[in-house]
Amino acid sequence: MNKTILRAAAAMATVAAMTCGAAAPAQAQQAATVEARSAPGGVAVTWRLAEPTTRAAFLNQNIVRTEWTMTTPGLTLTDGAVEGEAPFQSFEILITPDTTERDRGYLALSRIGSGSILYGPAVALRGMDAELTARPAAGETTLPTTKAERGSVYLGPQSQVETYPGAKLVIGETVSPTLAGIMRDGFFAAQAFFGARLGRDLPYEPVLLVTTDSLGPVDFRGDVSDSGVISTRFHGAAWDEPPAHVAAGLATFVWHETFHLWNGHRLENRDGEAAPWLHEGAAEYGAWAAAVFTGAVTETAAHEALSQRLNGCRKALGDRDYDPARLRSGSAVYDCGTVVQWLADLETRQASSGARDVFDLWKDILDQGMAGDGYGVAEFRARPEGERAVALLMDGSGATRWGGVAARLATLGVTLEEKPSPDEYRAAALFHLNGENCSGGSTGFYRTEKGVRLDTGDKCGVLSGDPLLAKVEGHDPMADATAMFFAVQARCASASPVRYSTQEGRVVEAKCDRPLVAPRAWSVTAAPPLATRAQ
Repeated sequence: MNKTILRAAAAMATVAAMTCGAAAPAQAQQAATVEARSAPGGVAVTWRLAEPTTRAAFLNQNIVRTEWTMTTPGLTLTDGAVEGEAPFQSFEILITPDTTERDRGYLALSRIGSGSILYGPAVALRGMDAELTARPAAGETTLPTTKAERGSVYLGPQSQVETYPGAKLVIGETVSPTLAGIMRDGFFAAQAFFGARLGRDLPYEPVLLVTTDSLGPVDFRGDVSDSGVISTRFHGAAWDEPPAHVAAGLATFVWHETFHLWNGHRLENRDGEAAPWLHEGAAEYGAWAAAVFTGAVTETAAHEALSQRLNGCRKALGDRDYDPARLRSGSAVYDCGTVVQWLADLETRQASSGARDVFDLWKDILDQGMAGDGYGVAEFRARPEGERAVALLMDGSGATRWGGVAARLATLGVTLEEKPSPDEYRAAALFHLNGENCSGGSTGFYRTEKGVRLDTGDKCGVLSGDPLLAKVEGHDPMADATAMFFAVQARCASASPVRYSTQEGRVVEAKCDRPLVAPRAWSVTAAPPLATRAQ
């Protein structure tokens, strides 16, 4: 679920920009119109500028535009800008769906059945005010109907839209009834719970998009944009009938994304880029606490999830003094962010003898932010419970950090045992081997419906090429991770090569010259309940 959610710099922009005229750049904001319509293979977008220019640059340079094709003769799309030898005042680009989904960024275009999800800020130009208008064809509709330039917009068949009081859903034709039901039920339960606990003053009508047309390689991904649209994208047939433990994870996934309607997209999050652990951790922990209350997941499952987050944060920060850069990308954002919120919740409940919890804490912060200029880390740390939680992880010496965390958790009623899980053993072995064989730093891996695939690119010697693993030292890294770890550990202890077999039929030997150290991993064996109250 790493998912993962970025708030792009362009997300609050109302479109677009250009360098005006063949000579000097424009000195004032210009007006323009941007229209999108369905076209064979994707979405055709037309820009009409107020004044002629020879160059119009896109505002958000983080968008991948390799699947964009300029269809206006005499113009080119290069390095995030449209250029022409002669001045032009309009142009059209065919945008086809992004072909891969790896990082935390927004996709410019993705498929949802026979419809499309267009990310509005992707079409914004620098230095120009404009509105994005989606023009539905016969039988089509668009959601939302206003301010599409602020976030994701659906353009596709009306038949895919489900309308309910206060919300809409778009379910792609390829989504199974089982998956649709899980996402639908979670979305409405999350809205009801968070509305009761955080307030019902959303400035938009929420829209949930569910598609199984993602091209991967990640199994699923979600994001929320300032238009009030939650886009959830799944890859692979395994999602048609997800088993019970996967269904429980999906429940927290949609709850997480829904929480962002309150803490990420109705008010200014001043530290959204500098300290994403704050809003991501709140959404992740809030999702688990709320899902436990509703019975969507069990306390035991929540304790397992908290164990994983605690161990992920422990690995990310280690015993080094705090470096903010470590919590600006990757899974550490979610891991450490969740730990901060768990600590703050435990502190709040203990200090109030159970009368208050983390949702009361966040309601205070968000209400203050709505009445003022938003919120950030300062507002969270201004609350004693938030201050104590953040200080444990981020202040003081890194050498004493985890001893302090364990001691404080014990005071708050949590029992920890050193007990690595198969996931921790898998990660420890594969990351170690990648580090031994990859130049320019270690790379990772991800789990797919077919097994574990390395994310090695072209810099990892015999492990290059993103192989899909069958066995490592004779053990399936997905189903037999613990045994795999100890087999690899034995090979590394004697500096012997580690033998991989891939599902593509290759057998390779990767070097391992350094000892493989067993992961340090806690298991939460007892803790105060996460379940809370409805109001």
